[in-house]
Amino acid sequence: MCRYILLLFSILAALSPQMAFSIDVTDFTYSHLGQGDGLCSQRIYSILHTSDGALWWATKNGVERYNGVAVNCYSLEDSNRPSDRAGRTIKLKTRKTNEGETSLTAFDDKGYIYSYDPIQDRFVQKVSLSRLMHGDVLLNDILEESDGIWLAMREGIFYLKGQALIPVCAGCTAFCIVWCDGLMLFGTDKGVLAYNHEYGKTPKKDVRMRVVLPDHVETGYYDAFYRQVWMGCFHGGVKVAGIAKSREGKKLSGEWRTVNGLSENPVRSICPYNQETMLIGVDGSGVWWTTRRPTVALTTHLLFDANEGVHGVLHGNGIYSLLKDSWDNIVIGSYSGGIDIARPVGSTPAIYQHGRGHDQSLLNDRVNCVAQMSSGNLMMGTDNGISVYDQKAMVWRHICKGAVVIDLCKTDGGSILAATYGKGVLEITPSGDARQRYSKVGGILRDDHVYSLFYDRMGSLWMGCLDGDLVQVLPTGTCNYYQVNNVHDIVQTADGRIAVATANGIQLIEPRTGKVSSLEYGGQKDDVNLYVNTLYVDRQKIWIGTDGGGIYVYDFAARTSTNLTTANGLPSDFISSICKDGKGRVLVATERGLAFIDPSAPAQVVDVNYCFGLGREYSVGAACLLANGNVLYGSTTGALVINPANIQKINYRTELNLLGVSCGDSNDPKFRQQVFQMLERRQLELAYGQRTFVLYFESINLRNQYDIVYQYRIEDGEWSLPSAQQYIRFDNMEPGKHLLVLRSVSRTCGETLDEVRLTVIIGQPWWNTWWMWCVYLCLLAMAFYGVWSIYRLHTKYMRLVVLHASGKRVEEQHEQPVAKGENDEQAAFINKATQLVVEHVGESDFTIDALCREMAMSRTLFYLRLKSYTGKSPQDFIRVIRLERAAALLRGGSSVTDAAALSGFDNPKYFSTVFKKYFGMSPSRYR
Repeated sequence: MCRYILLLFSILAALSPQMAFSIDVTDFTYSHLGQGDGLCSQRIYSILHTSDGALWWATKNGVERYNGVAVNCYSLEDSNRPSDRAGRTIKLKTRKTNEGETSLTAFDDKGYIYSYDPIQDRFVQKVSLSRLMHGDVLLNDILEESDGIWLAMREGIFYLKGQALIPVCAGCTAFCIVWCDGLMLFGTDKGVLAYNHEYGKTPKKDVRMRVVLPDHVETGYYDAFYRQVWMGCFHGGVKVAGIAKSREGKKLSGEWRTVNGLSENPVRSICPYNQETMLIGVDGSGVWWTTRRPTVALTTHLLFDANEGVHGVLHGNGIYSLLKDSWDNIVIGSYSGGIDIARPVGSTPAIYQHGRGHDQSLLNDRVNCVAQMSSGNLMMGTDNGISVYDQKAMVWRHICKGAVVIDLCKTDGGSILAATYGKGVLEITPSGDARQRYSKVGGILRDDHVYSLFYDRMGSLWMGCLDGDLVQVLPTGTCNYYQVNNVHDIVQTADGRIAVATANGIQLIEPRTGKVSSLEYGGQKDDVNLYVNTLYVDRQKIWIGTDGGGIYVYDFAARTSTNLTTANGLPSDFISSICKDGKGRVLVATERGLAFIDPSAPAQVVDVNYCFGLGREYSVGAACLLANGNVLYGSTTGALVINPANIQKINYRTELNLLGVSCGDSNDPKFRQQVFQMLERRQLELAYGQRTFVLYFESINLRNQYDIVYQYRIEDGEWSLPSAQQYIRFDNMEPGKHLLVLRSVSRTCGETLDEVRLTVIIGQPWWNTWWMWCVYLCLLAMAFYGVWSIYRLHTKYMRLVVLHASGKRVEEQHEQPVAKGENDEQAAFINKATQLVVEHVGESDFTIDALCREMAMSRTLFYLRLKSYTGKSPQDFIRVIRLERAAALLRGGSSVTDAAALSGFDNPKYFSTVFKKYFGMSPSRYR
């Protein structure tokens, strides 16, 4: 199939050589990443693009990953030898594994090879060639196979299988390895060596390779589409040859072709841009391009460099690596300039901004008005004069420096009038000369602060001022004045009337009669925004852009009005300009970006700020439809040209990936492994001590990265506010099972780009586990048993008291049966102590010491035993028996005084106090 495609391209190239594709510096917009953006070093040696969309590059200090938002730096495991860090060069390689994944490998010129572990998110050293070869080495390139690694070294060409080094070809310094589907080419200082090799098969020792190109080659690229190999030489530019099949395998076909136009500087990188174009990075000369077609003469053209001039968009000329990513961006890494990214213009063909100290740039970033001259040059009025840009010569020139230019207006004679703040109206001739045309001193204007200029269909010039009257200059030179000030815009309606936008509404003027009337565009609404910034007439309708009230669309025929606001999808209610593109759509610029509206369905507003460069604050009235259909806008951050054909509804998607979790154990390799597996299953299980954690995630789309924000919610809760932050911190999440819903959305329109559901399970604390509940139940049972035992003993000796109070013999108590399992010694002790107190219960002088003597124990021993058996102290023990005896007497009819005396209380007042405290009522009431 590829053969037929190649043949078709060859035929088309032969028949139509003018169809050759070309690219130019104006086809891109540019951004830069340096140390201020997080790079550890601006010396870039290698760039790769992985399947997740991230960019990886190698610097002299390590490896870095860029996801469109942040740069993450990885240090490689270095040896302890300071010499290993001297002049270090690090490069990157990728290889498809058997599982279809992309493995990432880093290596340096000292012979250390590292593999990236995505689970642990670090590079792990797997080979040290200096140890294997017992000395210093110089490693320039590697090519990984399933069972081994090809090595291009100063010492020659080697094959590493396991920890065994096989010398394949010695006697040369090898710089690069190019795999050509079975034919291996090695760029060396002796020329290009060819070797037919079966993938995965271990090569023999000391192989004799044939020299197929005598040049000193340091880089190469195999073009599988056209089946040709490109070799970059140290001094001889680029050489190209075809690859064909033979009985012996693959071989070079035809003669080497030289790519013309390159300098003698070393070629460091060769990268295809599309099926028509090849990019070439030259050390010291920037980026060049040429055709990829086998049948077309190979001539190079300068694309980017870091010099003065139209191609000077880079930050370094020493190009070491080129890459075209999935979004057709060209990523350039240089020896001293960091990372430059060239993005295809798409919706934004050009952005013009002021460069400090750079005369070939915009005078000032505050662009108040724009226009296109009859020559095609672009004119931009700023807060510091007028900048004119020649699109063909790509040259700037500046006029009226120091003037604040607010509006521009073409005349029939080819000149342009410029309205200024405080200097009246200036005239710029086609040659670029400026002179005073109208002013207050000249007698025409009543105020030199001119805000708006307009020529009507009859040739009259209208000039609106800040404080002075509106001026109409007729073609005859006669002037008419109208008491209309604070003018922001002037247009002519379909019926010939002049509509004047002011800070107090819209005034309609009949040019022939001079009649002035107000336009009631608010309809039946009580609250109407009358501060009008801009107007646009579309047949019988007038579009009215206000300062804070959105857009009013007034139909003169129906005398009806429709109000469009942020509720309808506008980026902001502060409208800067309104115009129509070639598709008939109404483009609306606001202080928060751009939108378009289909006039047939005006309620449907499409916010397009996801497009690169469109999300900005636009200046009032600064919009101009160019001859090629593009639109030139002025803003507070420069001017930009947009291509309406490429402005559509949101048309990109991106995958939301969960990266990892950090908490107290985040550096533990085992924990990282577990988290990686749990995130793949979309179920994160954490211990109670890990309930405070951070979840990391990302969505990568390097073309629209600035438009991606994130939201999350727990269960069916409210969505969080959109944020560009690529992590969420959860503090003290409740134990249990939670559903976390995370999504990436468009900042512009709120559309969901991708959504992930993650079940988060937080473990119970140790005091709330099932085995601790078992412990709790055991302790509760033991406590209950203890209380029950004490209660039984208490009941027992209380029974003795009652029996004694009723006149029965105490010895009868011993005849009561003893409960099964009761401790005999304990029961005997309690019985004896209770009996002794009962026998002396009426004696108020019966003390604890007397009881201890009767028990034949020391006071301390008696206290310990009684406390452990009954839970009461000796004093409480005697008092309880006395109170129980008194209660029995009171129930038997004794008086309070007798009951107190017979129970051993010689103080009736004290007796009443302790009795009430024990029984909850007074003795008299108890009786």
